Amino acid sequence: MTGYTTIPYTIAYANELVTDPVTFEPYAGRLRLAYQPSVPGDWIKPSAAKSWEPDVLRARVRDLRDKPDQRGPERMRKLNIRRQWRCMRKLLCQVCGSPATDLKSGLIPWPLTKTVFERTGPNSVRTNAPPTCWSCIPKALEECPMLRADFTVYTVAAVETAGVLADLYRPGIFREPIPTAHNVFVPWDAHRYRPRALAVAEVVELHGMEPVDP
Repeated sequence: MTGYTTIPYTIAYANELVTDPVTFEPYAGRLRLAYQPSVPGDWIKPSAAKSWEPDVLRARVRDLRDKPDQRGPERMRKLNIRRQWRCMRKLLCQVCGSPATDLKSGLIPWPLTKTVFERTGPNSVRTNAPPTCWSCIPKALEECPMLRADFTVYTVAAVETAGVLADLYRPGIFREPIPTAHNVFVPWDAHRYRPRALAVAEVVELHGMEPVDP
C-alpha cells in the first residue's frame, strides 16, 4: 500500500482470508453457529470459563505471514484474527509481533485512537487494538498520517480478556445464518449471544492506564 514500508504483524494478506460457509447446527440441546465442515479448533472461550458455558465461533483465517510465496498482497484494512488474538493473549506488539511489555517498568505501552476504545472507568478502557512496543511507536506515527491526528500513548498496568467483537446471526428456516448485527461487542458472560456470534477480534480491558508523551 502506498506510503507504508512496514506491514504490521496483525494485518492480513489476501490468501489468508477465508470465506468458508457457516450454518446453524444442533449442539447440547440448542443451535450454534458452525463452519461446514467444522473442526474442534473453530470455537474458543476464555481460559477461566466453565465447561458448560457456550463457546464462540472464531472467524477462520490462515496464517501465512512467514510464507511470502503463498500469502499474496497485504490487505491493510483487514486483520488476521489469529495474530490479533495472539497479540492480546501474549501481549505482543501489533507492528513487529515481539513482546510489548517494557522490561524495566513492567508496564505495557498501548497507543490508542478514539475509535478503538470504550472507557469503562477513570483509568480503564475496553479495546480490540493490541499494544505497540516502544520501538515501533515512532514507526507507526511516521508511516500512518491518520494516527498523528488522533493518537494517545498510555502505559497499562494490567490486562484482562473481556469478550469479542462479533457479527451476530439468527437461524433461518433451513438453519441458514441471517445477519442481525455487525461488529458488536459480546462480553464473555453474554451466554445468550455466544452461540450465534462469529468473532472477528478479541476485546480486552486495560487497567491502571496513564497517558504519556511518546
